[in-house]
Amino acid sequence: MRIDRWSARLLNFNYKIQYKPGLKNVTADCLSRLPLPAATDTLEEDIEVVALTDDILSSTVSAADFKQACLTCPVQEKLRDILQSKWPNSEKKVSPDLQPYYRIRHELSLVDDYVVRGSHRLLVPETLREKFIQLAHESHQGIVRAKQRLRELYWWPAMDADVVTAIHSCVTCQNHDKTAITHTPPLQPVPFPDSAWEKLAIDIVGPFTDATIDCRFAITLIDYYSKRPEIAFVSHITSATVITFLSTVFSREGNPKELISDNGPQFVSSEFEFFLRERNIVHRKSSVYYPQANGEIERFNRSLKEVLQTANLTGKSWKAFTTEFLHNYRATCHATTQASPAELLHGRQMRTKLHVADIKFPQHALATKSSTADIVKRQQAKCKAYTDRKRGAREVHFQPGSLVRVKKPGLLKQGQSKFTTPLEVRRQRGPYTYELSDGRIWNASRLAPVRHDLAEVPFDEGHIPTPDITCDRPEQSEPIRRPERNRKQPAWTKDYVM
Repeated sequence: MRIDRWSARLLNFNYKIQYKPGLKNVTADCLSRLPLPAATDTLEEDIEVVALTDDILSSTVSAADFKQACLTCPVQEKLRDILQSKWPNSEKKVSPDLQPYYRIRHELSLVDDYVVRGSHRLLVPETLREKFIQLAHESHQGIVRAKQRLRELYWWPAMDADVVTAIHSCVTCQNHDKTAITHTPPLQPVPFPDSAWEKLAIDIVGPFTDATIDCRFAITLIDYYSKRPEIAFVSHITSATVITFLSTVFSREGNPKELISDNGPQFVSSEFEFFLRERNIVHRKSSVYYPQANGEIERFNRSLKEVLQTANLTGKSWKAFTTEFLHNYRATCHATTQASPAELLHGRQMRTKLHVADIKFPQHALATKSSTADIVKRQQAKCKAYTDRKRGAREVHFQPGSLVRVKKPGLLKQGQSKFTTPLEVRRQRGPYTYELSDGRIWNASRLAPVRHDLAEVPFDEGHIPTPDITCDRPEQSEPIRRPERNRKQPAWTKDYVM
C-alpha cells in the first residue's frame, strides 16, 4: 500500500527508479542532527518580559486597592456627597460628569463608602475599568460572555460599549477564526465573445485511480462561444502533453485569441507560455483556489465525470463511450445559447443516429450572432439574479494597503487555523480580485478584512482601528419601520354586545 501511495503521488513527474544497495544507503549520523546554537538571547528576553507583563495584567484586584480607587475617584466623591444629601429636581442642574447617573438615581445607594446600583452591583472607578475588562476577557471569550461576567458584579456608564471597544482591539481575538468573516461577491458573468473559437477554456481532470494507465488524466477544452468541447485521455500530465493536445486541436480549428486556465504547474511553465506566445494567444489565469472564475470548463468537467460513471455502470470503454458522448453533445441544443455547438462553430447541423436515412428534414433557420448574444445575455442575467440571491452576495471592496486574511483551501486538521496571517493588499486586478503581498491573486470571497495595524499594535482600550473596507448598500430614504401587530376582535364576539 505504501508503494501504491508513492506511485500515485509521483504521477505528475517523470522519474527513473534506480536500485541502491542497503550498504550504501547510510543514514545521517548523530552529529548532523545536533541543533545549532542560538545566535542571540534577545528572543528569550522578550518572551520573559511578555510573560511578566501578562502576569501583572491578569492579577486580581484586592479589596484595599478597590477601596482606595473608589475614595480617590472624583466622580464617586461627588456621588457620595449627593447621595447623602438630595438629588436636584432637574438633570440640567447636575454637573456633566454626573448626568449619566441621574437617570438611575433611584437605583443608587451608598454602602460602606461604595456606590452600589441595585442590590449588589458595585460602581467601578474609572482607573480600574480597563483592568476589570481585561479580567473578564482573560480567556478571550466573546463579547456577550464578557458582558455577562461584568454585569453580575459591577456597573458603570457605557460599560457595554467599553467591552465592545476593548475586544475589538484585542490582537488575539482579531487573529482568531471566529472574527474572520468572508463575504460572497456578486456573480460576474463572462462577456460573450464576438465570434466562435475566439476564447477557449482548458482544464485537467484527474487523476482517476481506478482507470487504466492510458486514462489516468483527461484534458478538457471548450469554446466560450459555441460551447464545443474537446477531450483527450492521457497517462501522465505535463506541459508537453498539453501542448501536443492543443497543437492537434488548433490544426483543425485554428488558433484562438484567448486561453483561460487555472494556475496548475502545466499551465504556468515557461514551455507552455512560449507555446502560446509563439502563436500570439493571450493567456489569462483564474484566481488562486477559485475554480468558479473558469466556470465554463468546470461545469463541463462535471458532465464528463457523470459520463465516466455511466461508462463504468454499462461496462464500456471510457474512450469509446466518451467519443460517442462528444458526438451527441455537439449536436444537442445548448441550454444557454439555444443552439447546438456544431451549428455555432461550423454553421451547420450535425447528422447523428437519430436522423432517419433518406429522409430530408426541413432545415430551420440557423442562429445569428446578434440573436445568440441576446439570448446568452438574458440567460446570464437570470442566473446572476438567482445566484446572488441564493448566496446572499454583497459588494465588498478592499483598498490597497489594507490588511486581509486568506481562507485556506482544502481540509485542515482540527485545531488548526482556517485563515492565514494578515497579508497586505497591493492592488486590485479585477472587479473582485486582488493581488496580495504573497504575490498571488485571490478572489474577494476568500478574503476576510483585518482591523488595520492590529498585528503590530498592543491591546489598546481606547483605540479601535477600522478596516479599510467599503460595502455598497442601497441608501434608505425613509427610516425602517417595525412591523405593527394587526389587532382585531375574535369572530365569536360578533354575536354579543361588548
